[in-house]
Amino acid sequence: MIDIKFCGLQSDQDVRNAVKTGADTLGFVFARSKRKVAPEAVQHWLASVSLNEHQKTAAVMVDPSHEDIHNLLESVSLDILQFHGNESPQFLLEVKKATGKQIIKALRHRKGTLDQLSAFSPFVDGFIVDAGSEEQKGGTGRRFNWGTVPVYIHFARQLNRPLWIAGGISPENVDELLAYNPDGIDVSSGIENEGCKDQTKMEAIVKQVSKDEYVLS
Repeated sequence: MIDIKFCGLQSDQDVRNAVKTGADTLGFVFARSKRKVAPEAVQHWLASVSLNEHQKTAAVMVDPSHEDIHNLLESVSLDILQFHGNESPQFLLEVKKATGKQIIKALRHRKGTLDQLSAFSPFVDGFIVDAGSEEQKGGTGRRFNWGTVPVYIHFARQLNRPLWIAGGISPENVDELLAYNPDGIDVSSGIENEGCKDQTKMEAIVKQVSKDEYVLS
């Protein structure tokens, strides 16, 4: 199955729509971003919905301190910690030991990314490869060259780690990406309409993934 992560949720309605459409993972940004949300608000939103046994929640962070992570988890219950900064493998190992949470490392598509996958693989539970930039770690709405996706997927599977693809995914192009059969897709701007999450676009993504999974099987 291909995991669907809807990220950058910013309201109670976003959360309700994501849960209703059947997204596997709900992502919340706790780093500097136009989609940044308060932990207390996220806890309130999650308390108003019933997630199924397969649905998880994820925190998106950039170079947090151990104290930042501790304070976040004191305020809101989350399943996954997703890191988009310059965190070291040792730091992520310490976080995993301290929290017991699933750890995901996001990496930018660039020269040397395969080396980073190797370096981080013993310390994390999975990877996201995104377009990103030095100025904006994710959520740019830009895609990288998806022709390289099979290389990333093959390499990650050799490392026995799942790999999600992010960046510029939308209902209009997701079928192209699904043809490579990634472990998951991470969608944010592609399910927005004028900066707000759009339930129709969420449903379109889920429908497309379900269709392609049936074909691939």
